Amino acid sequence: MNRDRSVPFAVAFALLGTGCGRQTSGTSPLFPAPQGNTWGFIDNRGKAVIAPRFEAALPYSEGLAAVKREGRWGYIDRNGLEVIPIRYRTVQSFRNGVAIVDTGLPNQPVGLIDTAGSWVTPPLFRSLSAADGPDGLLLGQKEPAEGFGFYDRSGNLVLGPYFLAFPFAQGRARVKTSVRTGPDDWLIDTSGSLLPKKPLVLDGIRFSEGLIAVRRDHKLGYMDLEGNVAIEPRYDQGGEFAEGLAAVQLEGRWMFIDKSGAATSEFPAGVAFAEPLSDGLSLVSADRDQPGRKFGYVDRKGQWAIKPVWDDAEPFHEGLAYVGNWKDGKAAYIDHKGRTIWEGRNPSP
Repeated sequence: MNRDRSVPFAVAFALLGTGCGRQTSGTSPLFPAPQGNTWGFIDNRGKAVIAPRFEAALPYSEGLAAVKREGRWGYIDRNGLEVIPIRYRTVQSFRNGVAIVDTGLPNQPVGLIDTAGSWVTPPLFRSLSAADGPDGLLLGQKEPAEGFGFYDRSGNLVLGPYFLAFPFAQGRARVKTSVRTGPDDWLIDTSGSLLPKKPLVLDGIRFSEGLIAVRRDHKLGYMDLEGNVAIEPRYDQGGEFAEGLAAVQLEGRWMFIDKSGAATSEFPAGVAFAEPLSDGLSLVSADRDQPGRKFGYVDRKGQWAIKPVWDDAEPFHEGLAYVGNWKDGKAAYIDHKGRTIWEGRNPSP
């Protein structure tokens, strides 16, 4: 369910989308906001809280936000104070008390730091992906010839290596065991055991709410954590389950289904794709009946909550969504009713 995006918006939210976690419980959320080529932060009423002075910014997660200055990344607290030095080539948001950072050193630059900036896992990796939980396994690669493996926080190999792998979710991970083509994708549990998959082809990257998309005879359905078909393959396209529902396409029409496979609502005509629910709304593209691709939001009942008027948009998070129009260079945050809470200027490409 990927989509083409206008370059400035893609650049901005390729940054924002990495590791976007929940903010500290009990605090009002803060949102990265651009004014041209500088970024600051606003609150959920659109009030400026931290003045624009950064080249880029990620959303707050676990009380810290990653920011970029002079080509390097570090972290600030909710007062805008630098608490982890701005010295990394790239970073991700904090999750379960740790964050993945790239030092920029040759060969093996990537490791894991805690909220004090101390190394939890030294930079031993060429690439690294976050664990599913506080004690989960990290997905990493130390050398290209070694493939991908699952490591503990000390950097010790626990499972693998594999030719290709994706991070664990709900105690399952998708792996490819060899370079050969064909149905060589498998699901493993945390012991490394292969799960039975019968005559199914994996379509989804990870489990979500206990289900993962699979294909049989080119039709999409869903498999449960034990490898059993939970929803018979009959759809043309479909995404992850979220908030109890999944958006799927059948004979050109998008709809929501529940975990029994029953259709709960149909989307408006003209919807070309739909993303999983987030904050109760699904981000959709409606370009079939319009001169250009536009984005809007559909509610759980399959009805328009916000009509498709934006040139690009992101899913709702913490009550707001980031949207943009290119003709007037507008960037904005909107609420669930489509009201503009804050308006700024798009970053340049």
